[in-house]
Amino acid sequence: MAQATHRQIAVVLDELAEEVEALGSALCDDMSVAINHMDKLQAIDLIAQKQRTLARLLLADRPADAIERIAIDVLRDRMRLSG
Repeated sequence: MAQATHRQIAVVLDELAEEVEALGSALCDDMSVAINHMDKLQAIDLIAQKQRTLARLLLADRPADAIERIAIDVLRDRMRLSG
């Protein structure tokens, strides 16, 4: 896949992360939702984090090194398995 395509995918992943975070933030504005669904709101945040991490990985000059810098253990382990 060409580098330009990687950049385009990374941009879309970042945009999606912003949209997901905005959704989570809007849901947190409703205190009842925040109290009753904190685990789901945290899952929404994790989705955005994964999207941003994958975007950075697509843009990395040295993907193997970038994989080792992934802060989300489960995602880092999955990326190691694919290598």
